Amino acid sequence: MTFRLVLTAAALFAVVAGLAACESTQETSQRLSRNSKKLLNVEGLKVTKRNAKIKVVSTATLHDQYGSAVFVELFNRGKTQRNVPIAVTLLDKKKKKVWDNSLAGLDSSLISAAAVEPGRSFWVNNQIQSPQTPRSAKAKVGISDTALKGALPRIVIKEDGLVDDVSGAYLAGVITNNSKIPQKRIVIYCISSSGNKIKAAGRAIIERLLPAPTKKPTLFRVYFIGNPEGGKLKCLAPPTTLTGA
Repeated sequence: MTFRLVLTAAALFAVVAGLAACESTQETSQRLSRNSKKLLNVEGLKVTKRNAKIKVVSTATLHDQYGSAVFVELFNRGKTQRNVPIAVTLLDKKKKKVWDNSLAGLDSSLISAAAVEPGRSFWVNNQIQSPQTPRSAKAKVGISDTALKGALPRIVIKEDGLVDDVSGAYLAGVITNNSKIPQKRIVIYCISSSGNKIKAAGRAIIERLLPAPTKKPTLFRVYFIGNPEGGKLKCLAPPTTLTGA
């Protein structure tokens, strides 16, 4: 596998300031393994009971020289839910399991969605460590154990367009927190689609998104698995924090 350099928001600011800071997929995994238990699922994901309100509409797997990703489209026919478990199983062309996200020690964003609002939304996992190329996926949504208190902070994403570099195509943009609540480890999910086909998917993590108003814009780059060229781009960033300073 060819490891691609992934530039997070913090690293992007460093580049803007003239500093070199970037992280490969391998380095990301090593860093996540050193994070606190608050960020990691130390027991492994197990979904024994399906969510009655949030359904899986469709799934898609993507693969290129940089790795594999899975896309899960969701429909919530109820109220907003927080910290929603999402179990995914990837299959080969013979429908045999090649990978799932039940492994202990995964980052919480790789096994759950921070928030799922009413209507359609989606979730992406681009940190798949499968020895074989996945051909299809199954997904199951679990029950949230976190109550929603108050309204969700409003997060706005402005897409500046696709850029090609030596590490592949990425989407550049600006993310803005229009609330007074700082956001911690917020994930930006992006897809490129053509009709019902998902052409590419990716995500980026911003460690801290300051509340409004801010003096400087928060820039981001989302690198894709697959080819996003010519597709319709869509991004979302579910808020992770409802209270705190």
